[in-house]
Amino acid sequence: MRTGLISSLSFFWGKICLAIFLICLFGFSFPGLSAAAAPGHKILVSASILPLADFCRHLGGDLVEVQTLVPPGASPHVFEPPPSVIIRAIRARVFVYTGGGLEPWADKLLASRGPGNLEVVQAVQGIPLIQEVEAEPHGEAAHEEHESQEHHHHEGGNPHVWLDPVLAQGICRRISAALIKVDPEHRAAYEANLQEYLQELEGLNREIIRRVSSWRLHDFVTFHPAFAYFAKRYGLRQVGIIELAPGREPTPRHLQEIVAAIKKYGIRVVFAEPQLNPRVAEVIAGEAGVKVLLLDPVGGRPPYGNDYLKLMRYNLAVMEEAMK
Repeated sequence: MRTGLISSLSFFWGKICLAIFLICLFGFSFPGLSAAAAPGHKILVSASILPLADFCRHLGGDLVEVQTLVPPGASPHVFEPPPSVIIRAIRARVFVYTGGGLEPWADKLLASRGPGNLEVVQAVQGIPLIQEVEAEPHGEAAHEEHESQEHHHHEGGNPHVWLDPVLAQGICRRISAALIKVDPEHRAAYEANLQEYLQELEGLNREIIRRVSSWRLHDFVTFHPAFAYFAKRYGLRQVGIIELAPGREPTPRHLQEIVAAIKKYGIRVVFAEPQLNPRVAEVIAGEAGVKVLLLDPVGGRPPYGNDYLKLMRYNLAVMEEAMK
């Protein structure tokens, strides 16, 4: 196991070294490959996942060029960045990522680049992270859940903070501050964009409160605890989580207890995610006699694409179908 870990780390650092070499070799020969934007050019922003990239686009408007590092359909939990992604991240003037262990490669990449003139925004910064999976475990599953906390939450907390529109407002404020620091000449534009987008996020928050208030059910079963902050904000409760840690197969006993929770709470749907294999969710749903529906924590698919507000309204509609 130790040999495999050393091999993986060596491979990752090899990719970083290759990327840095390419930057040094070509960075001054081709337009747009230097880390700092030339006067009159757009500010280059790299964001790890699609929702954070969409925040950057709204806040920066025409003044920024935003690159998303984790491609649509990939899970940020297990993503391994190729050299092309590392190069894009190294070139940026502003780097936005979730933190909290969601993108373990990002911290290594930032350490290799050094501080320089890069502004870094970590979405989880300043947010009290949920320390335990928001569920109601039983028996052996409860013991397994307790043992898996450190593994799942990496740095001691659930990192899926962007799925709470209220927390998203704070994230956007920090992104806007980073853009102003890099490009103070356009402070007024960034501040205007921020106020406009904060109003849209608050409108989304009020809409969710209104719609959830009419739901008959408030308990749900999900594949992994991506929607813990959403649930906490709007008075919902995860009573079953299929995958207690990324890539960790649930035990037969744990599956039986999830089926029991579905029947106990009258749950009609098991929520899976498009970035993860739904096979186990389908087995549980078949055993319990319920449906499987998809909640998407990161986006990139029709009908919402890369739009955070559309993504959240899609997820709200799916939950509403299952819980109203």
